[in-house]
Amino acid sequence: MNHFSYRKALYKLNRERQKASEALSKLVEEARKKGGEAKAQEVYQNGSFDLDMIDDKILGLVSRYLVYKANKRFLPVPSLSEEDELWERSNFTGRYHLTGKGITQVRKMIRSDTKETIEILSPYVGILFGLIGAITGLIAVIKG
Repeated sequence: MNHFSYRKALYKLNRERQKASEALSKLVEEARKKGGEAKAQEVYQNGSFDLDMIDDKILGLVSRYLVYKANKRFLPVPSLSEEDELWERSNFTGRYHLTGKGITQVRKMIRSDTKETIEILSPYVGILFGLIGAITGLIAVIKG
């Protein structure tokens, strides 16, 4: 999964969640007007199932993408156990996805690896730009 397909899928899921949330808000408001607070709570409980399913899809997508990025960089992925509280089983699909703590840990590893790569490459980029400037100056003097 590349970055663009991940962002596109995440955007679609977030839009779907926003639409479902707005629809649920309208239903709850209508129920509150017709049947009072107890009816509004009942409608919210029944309708929040859809929001929870979309949230579960989002967590699954983010987990798959982060694991993909970590594997691509040969970084260790947390072991698939619920004891260290980095993974949890979905109530809807039965699949595992990273918890907030797990997402934070994997992102931290990816950022650290990216930072190390940039630190290694930055001196060479500076040398390259220096050479380009020197060659440009030399050509200007020769043609001048």
